[in-house]
Amino acid sequence: MSQPPIRRGRNDPHVLAWRSLMELHMQLTSLFDTEFQEQCDIDLTTYDTLLHVYEAGPEGIRMTDLSNRLVVSKSGLTTVIDRLEKRGLLRRVPDAADRRAIRVAITDEGYKLFRSAAKVHMASIDSNFSKHITDNEAQMIIDIVDRIRRPE
Repeated sequence: MSQPPIRRGRNDPHVLAWRSLMELHMQLTSLFDTEFQEQCDIDLTTYDTLLHVYEAGPEGIRMTDLSNRLVVSKSGLTTVIDRLEKRGLLRRVPDAADRRAIRVAITDEGYKLFRSAAKVHMASIDSNFSKHITDNEAQMIIDIVDRIRRPE
């Protein structure tokens, strides 16, 4: 015999926690996007792309790996990379280990823009998130999110 579905009311703490997380995510994502556009002339997707390519190091990152990290389709990523390549922020390079693969590397201009945008982003994180929680609470959030992301 199958179990009936769990029904939670809108005042259930789990539902409220989920809703709070989703609303906070949307609020901060919108805020970060606006700040990037106003202060750096980029959008949040551009910053996120530059961040992952920068973190990959001078050899760049494979397009497929970048697509997985950004959670965009391959065609969507191609459009983003085309746009950033035209701006001189990224460049496509062949993958020395796999001739079929393409890597994306950050240019000097992309590095300068990323570093400038990172300062804006860190200041925004500090003023809109970090100042509201203690170091212990930050670690609790990390632990909880990690537990949810990697269920046993």
